[in-house]
Amino acid sequence: MLLLCGGGYLLYAGCDWSDRWLDVAVLDRSGSVLGETRIIYAEAPDPVARYKEFLAPLGRRWRGTITGIEDVGILFARSLAASGLQVVHVDPTRAARHRAAFGTSKTDRADARLIASMTLAGEFRPVVLNSPEAEALRVVAHAHRAAVEDRVEALHSVRAALMRIWPAAVSAWPAGVGGLRSAQARAVLAAAPSPRSAAGLDRKRLGAILEAAGRTRTVEDEAERLRMLFCRPVMLLDPHVEDAESVRIRHYLAVLDRAVERTDVLARDLEQRYAAHPYHQLVSCLPGIGTTLGAYLLAEIGDQPVDRFGSGRALAAYAGASPVTWSSGQIVRVSFRRASSTHLRSTVHKAAFSMTNHSPGAEMYYRRHRTAGDAHATALRKLGRKILLCLYHCMASGTPYDDAVAFGYDPAAVDARGVRRGKPLDEEQIVRAQRMLLAPGVSVTDTAQAFGVSRQTIYRHVLGRRRT
Repeated sequence: MLLLCGGGYLLYAGCDWSDRWLDVAVLDRSGSVLGETRIIYAEAPDPVARYKEFLAPLGRRWRGTITGIEDVGILFARSLAASGLQVVHVDPTRAARHRAAFGTSKTDRADARLIASMTLAGEFRPVVLNSPEAEALRVVAHAHRAAVEDRVEALHSVRAALMRIWPAAVSAWPAGVGGLRSAQARAVLAAAPSPRSAAGLDRKRLGAILEAAGRTRTVEDEAERLRMLFCRPVMLLDPHVEDAESVRIRHYLAVLDRAVERTDVLARDLEQRYAAHPYHQLVSCLPGIGTTLGAYLLAEIGDQPVDRFGSGRALAAYAGASPVTWSSGQIVRVSFRRASSTHLRSTVHKAAFSMTNHSPGAEMYYRRHRTAGDAHATALRKLGRKILLCLYHCMASGTPYDDAVAFGYDPAAVDARGVRRGKPLDEEQIVRAQRMLLAPGVSVTDTAQAFGVSRQTIYRHVLGRRRT
């Protein structure tokens, strides 16, 4: 470790991190190196205390220290900021450009000096910390997002395994009741993971399985439907091969059960933390934004949007909703903004798509851009930018969200457009459903399950009357 002396008021430190140690370089106001050290995790149980001990001899003559680091999300940077020291973020892409321009070698010690010099030159962004509650919501939201991805992957594995030996089981449960992810489907498949074992289940056994899975209504009808479906002739494999495939399906089902349970637990925790967020009432007023999307939005925006972003345009750029314009002479090129938050970008895309089905203003805004020639993704990106600008204005000013004000329409006007919703059944499906109901022994429940809709839909759109 080398310690020198210099003049100035502030110290500028650069930290280059790795999975085994931290390299630190400290500069004064003139750019002279005051000290360098390496903090090894295995030798320093508390790297933050070791870092403060390193700065202690210099802190007697200097007013404070600004520490620059490329990744402010690592534990060292977060703990350093929580201890009261000022931590700033240095863009790693810009640091790589400086390294190439100066022709310096790629070493940990040289990177620490480079980051310190960029901190001295002011090429950094201040780090605005969210409250502990908002940071906890962000952690739970990321865990819930990962759990949903694992659940989807496990569901696809179950479906692919069933398609190998038993394709009829894939379509036995319609998507309207959850498909293969529903508790009833997983319980039946766990008891009978192959066509031969399913053919041996009688109606009483199926009814007991369905009741154990939580079904309380029309248990006998559902058990009879499944029995009739499973007893039909199917393509069968050799019994030994089928037993081996059953073992694999049971393993995939166990993975799916754990993924569903994990997602449900995280969803309950996410809902509680989302309800405690200070901007919960504001985001919940957005039409089409439920608990999950609202929690994802607030997890990425945080509870200090004004201090963190400064403007709605900066928030839109952070979400990737604003394009990048490149110009040179007479050449102007507009490209997609890739330097953005991928989590917030995907959340805004889903929120914009959901609002087109629930907000008259969002639907008109989307249709107007589609009519102008924009593609589907482009129109949703522009709608997402509009939503973020309105959301930032409401957060900064404390104004409640009003959909009519945000999109400029009068909801009380006679010609005010509403959201166009498609019919759940087209004309051909309605005719087929009417013919099915004319057959003896076919009930409304059987028809609804055959088309994957609710019984209320059959009563209203097929029979032309409300259910009594």
